[in-house]
Amino acid sequence: MLQDATKAELRLCSRLKLEESAASQLIAAMREGKSSRGAVVLSPLAAADYLPPFDCIDTSDWGWLPPRVFVPAEGVKPTAFADYASGLYYALDLSSCWESAPLSVVEAPAASLDMCAAPGGKTMLMAARYLPHNHTANEVNAARRGILRQNMEQCGVPNVAVTGLRPDQWAAEGHCFNLLLADAPCSGQSLLCKGIRNPGCLGAQMVNGNAKRQKGILLAAVQCVAPGGHILYSTCTYDPDENEKVMAYILKRVPGWTAVEVPVLAEFRSALADFPCYRLLPHHGFGAGGFCCLLKRNINS
Repeated sequence: MLQDATKAELRLCSRLKLEESAASQLIAAMREGKSSRGAVVLSPLAAADYLPPFDCIDTSDWGWLPPRVFVPAEGVKPTAFADYASGLYYALDLSSCWESAPLSVVEAPAASLDMCAAPGGKTMLMAARYLPHNHTANEVNAARRGILRQNMEQCGVPNVAVTGLRPDQWAAEGHCFNLLLADAPCSGQSLLCKGIRNPGCLGAQMVNGNAKRQKGILLAAVQCVAPGGHILYSTCTYDPDENEKVMAYILKRVPGWTAVEVPVLAEFRSALADFPCYRLLPHHGFGAGGFCCLLKRNINS
């Protein structure tokens, strides 16, 4: 596989410091586009003992799977069932569920913000864990904000305000949250592993442009979190410039923040950073992949 790899593919594998076998697996996954793996998260409308009306695989030994999440058996289309239309569950990629696993070490927040929320998967995963009482789901893009609002209403998520402010506007307004989700816009390299065309996503221009944008989002986000509060940063891309290096930039630039260990993700800890952060690749078998890092503001900062 490496013999006929493109320069962009080899560049990415080199930046990830992958051994030959893992590099070949990643390139194959990006070319084949068959790594997507579905999941469903139950909505607040579903009773505590509710089970989806389709076959699901046994996930009891995974350890990191968030609460009220089920993984359909191969070939099942959850969106084809009436319970989906009734809002009893929300369908999303399994990798997104993995990215929310750091919330396992975060107490239920009194106030929370999903800064880049559309179409709503991260808010749904948080609602399944906490059923928050004061949550804001924010999306700048008007069309995507409409989809977000529709999904929240369909799934009966209570106490959610849907807004459309830019990150700098949130910072300027002086809001103070205990938990902020930043599922940041990114180059979306994992889309290739889902069979979705994404021209230029491996190129330096797209990666660098997104990294700059992500840093700006986080520099605003840190101004919106109360002492002792958390930011969960996540992306659906692989390049370290949009992941580990963005986290390193924030930790160096902004005093009073630390990266938090997430025991349930220990096997996924990134070797590309000297602080705890986590990356998922297609060959792990849990979807197309992604990155996550949990930051905490020191109580005295």
